[in-house]
Amino acid sequence: MGHGSQAPRRSPPEKCAACQRPLDSPLFCSSCRRLYPADGLNLFELLGLPATYDVDPEVVRRKYFELARHTHPDRAGGLSGESQWLSLRVAARLNEAYRVLLDPVLRAEYLLELAGGKSAADDRQVPQDVLVDALELREQIEAARAAQAASRLDALRNTVRSRYQRVLDEAAALARGLPGNAGTQAALRGKLNALRYYRKLLEQLEPGVGMA
Repeated sequence: MGHGSQAPRRSPPEKCAACQRPLDSPLFCSSCRRLYPADGLNLFELLGLPATYDVDPEVVRRKYFELARHTHPDRAGGLSGESQWLSLRVAARLNEAYRVLLDPVLRAEYLLELAGGKSAADDRQVPQDVLVDALELREQIEAARAAQAASRLDALRNTVRSRYQRVLDEAAALARGLPGNAGTQAALRGKLNALRYYRKLLEQLEPGVGMA
């Protein structure tokens, strides 16, 4: 997924190197406003959250906006060029954390990555029943469109949404068991791959409306 989790690990400093005050965040000093690089921290660590599937969206939002106030490039107007560049990097990582951790599919993908599981590029396997189901649904969608059967398209939309939610629930259950073993990781990879098929069907039914 390329979220930067493979960057070399580092232990965040406990005290600010500039003013020696204790750090409330690994990203900045609230006393002297010195910024610290986000390299080596995973997206959960950036927001000070445990690496778990079940997160409180409101906590994610609160943590993000609290950190963004201190690290956003707008606040770096009076800082040196190097600090402004660092502020841009930190802000980009915070934005990535906000986007990934609030999205249930991306969050599961990221946890699988942290656990050492395969990416979609490395493992494209999809359960056979999903492949058959997706093919049949696609044919039904095409037939309903050709017949201009609006009510049938509405019914198919509900069916695909139901399938999507069912697989998402199954993926969530597996993500909660990470790091798990190779079997758990492979099963989760398959569920996440399956979600892509149902998402594509929904995009056919709802042009311009994507699902994570």
